[in-house]
Amino acid sequence: MKLKTDALHSLKDKLLNWQQLSEQELETYIREFEKIPRAEVSTFYTPVLSDNELGAILVAIGIQFPDNVKLQINVVSALGNMVWRYGLTPTDAMFDYLVAASGNRKVNFYVALHIRVFPQYQTWVKRWEYLLSVPDIAPRKKAIVVFYDTVKQQLEKNDPMTLEVKLVIIKKIQAMLNEEDLHPYLKDEYLATLSAIVEQ
Repeated sequence: MKLKTDALHSLKDKLLNWQQLSEQELETYIREFEKIPRAEVSTFYTPVLSDNELGAILVAIGIQFPDNVKLQINVVSALGNMVWRYGLTPTDAMFDYLVAASGNRKVNFYVALHIRVFPQYQTWVKRWEYLLSVPDIAPRKKAIVVFYDTVKQQLEKNDPMTLEVKLVIIKKIQAMLNEEDLHPYLKDEYLATLSAIVEQ
């Protein structure tokens, strides 16, 4: 693995002065930046990728350009990977930004992928309502995997579900069980998850 520490520091310097850049320049720099926290983890990147000031700047950039889909996707992905893999402090401002970004249907899949790593997700009043909408996000095959993984995460955290929520989740997992090319291992896993939901 070739380290990109020099490139990372250079990108950080550019992003710290983001207000002097054009939207097109920012889109390019954010695209290059996002590849680094998403790639193989390196402790050499931690000082930059856990930098709270940089996290706040990414949020500010995302808020400034709500209609730039490419930029939005890369900001969401960068923040999610920085929190999950590099210990960036997950602030309320970041979480609120992700919630707002979920309103953009072209960005929403990336929000669904990353929002669950934020501790604020556990106390978010709309977490179940949002989760139940995830299987309808495009691309649906990938979204259903995110949905299922998040259901399992919430079960592991003993997050109580209402009966209404349970019934919807059970129905969606049963539909997954009915897929023709379902691997036997997955079938057993889905059945175990259904059982855990019923027993909760």
